[in-house]
Amino acid sequence: GEKVKRHIREQCFHCLDPACVSACLVGALEKTPAGPVIYDGSKCMGCRYCMIACPFNIPKYQWDNPFPLVRKCIFCFERLEEGKAPACVDACQQGATLFGPRSELLAEAERRIASHPGQYVEHIYGMEEVGGTSFLFLSDVPFEVLGFPTDLGTEPLPNHTWKALSKIPAVVLGGAAFLGAAYHLNKDRGEGK
Repeated sequence: GEKVKRHIREQCFHCLDPACVSACLVGALEKTPAGPVIYDGSKCMGCRYCMIACPFNIPKYQWDNPFPLVRKCIFCFERLEEGKAPACVDACQQGATLFGPRSELLAEAERRIASHPGQYVEHIYGMEEVGGTSFLFLSDVPFEVLGFPTDLGTEPLPNHTWKALSKIPAVVLGGAAFLGAAYHLNKDRGEGK
């Protein structure tokens, strides 16, 4: 088969319900109301759970730094606060990278797919994956060719975590009751000698 070559940015998708934020024990990662998932290195304890949690393999650790931090795109959060677009949008001369409200970007993506039949895969990547993302992608080749995971489902990953965590109190109480009963049975057996 013919080899397909495409240049894409590997960047944070800024999930609507990010797994990296739910995995961070110290709140070093935060989903802001405006959309960006930002990182505060002063809070980070270096556990790298965010790296494991991210379905897109985005956060990277500075292994060669004596005071390492996790690195990822923060959606140019400082620029957004100043009313500017992210730097990647300003740098894109072709209009391939757009910035705006998610609803408007989805409408533009749908318009582009409809107005150019056969030019794009008929799917907006990030519209529903893991509950939706703030970065959305169109492609003329299947997304797996670009290295995008295509088996993520539409449920936010933190929902899976909470399903498991909700069972912990019952497991702990059940384990405590079992150990308590075992202790008393063993104690009663020892006193019966």
